Amino acid sequence: MKQIQKISTMLLLTVIVFTGCKKDNDLVSSSSSSMLYDDAAESISTAMGDESGGALESFADVLSVAGGGSLSTTLAKSSGDEMVAAGIPVYDSLNGWWTVSIDRSKYGIQASGFMKRVYQYQFSKNSVFQKLRINSADTATTVKFKIIDGSGYFSNLRVKHYLTKLRGGWTVNDLNKDTVTLNSDTVYVRAGVDTIITRNMIRTFDHTLRITKMTDVRGLRFRLNRDNFTIWRNNFSKAISGTVEGTFYASITFRKGDLYKERTISKTFTITLGAGAGSLTINGGGKFGMDLHGGNRN
Repeated sequence: MKQIQKISTMLLLTVIVFTGCKKDNDLVSSSSSSMLYDDAAESISTAMGDESGGALESFADVLSVAGGGSLSTTLAKSSGDEMVAAGIPVYDSLNGWWTVSIDRSKYGIQASGFMKRVYQYQFSKNSVFQKLRINSADTATTVKFKIIDGSGYFSNLRVKHYLTKLRGGWTVNDLNKDTVTLNSDTVYVRAGVDTIITRNMIRTFDHTLRITKMTDVRGLRFRLNRDNFTIWRNNFSKAISGTVEGTFYASITFRKGDLYKERTISKTFTITLGAGAGSLTINGGGKFGMDLHGGNRN
């Protein structure tokens, strides 16, 4: 009888130890997954931000052109710690497209970076292209805008971002309205390498982000001769609203430490834009806040 009791006690202790270990492993696994999604949200926030050279930077360029701003003059104005230069726009009279390059550099204590973009844009009315937004007595009702190429570097206290590929295209109609809608013509694609430095750890996300759907993405267009460009530009992220959906893929390398076991992530996401903030939902990974101006995860 004592032998049976002894065996029963040993079995009970084994079950208790196994259960305890399983709970500890579950907690570690849950914590690791949370950290993984924190990092993914950080990378997505950088890819969306205005100051970080994300999607909102190009949205602002689209709506500057839509309101009559010139990429060679208006967007080339520099202020504070930001320097902007534009090449001479080239017009293709056969197809009605302008091509222009933009260089931006920003140097500050909290953030710094350099962004290079090559854009094309075309004005039209009743599906007939015209050279300028206001061409004699005709005012364009539509502008098409394309990102031909993009590269750059951005760094803040948590992320060092290198942009290696950028593509996208939008159409804006009803240029007579102050608030206009950006309609996506192509999938917005950006690829880059993010080095994330937090918790005394260093890890690198070699990633590709795609915006596959835009719903009611609206913003205030620049109004030539009515708006102060610097004020309009500095407040641009606060006037954007709508929803974007997309996919995020990354391969992960740890250079210091080892936060989690995953070495790849592939997820869909949804971002609700409004009042200068973004509400990010990663499918299966939780919800996060973001600062649309700075490109930071809150």
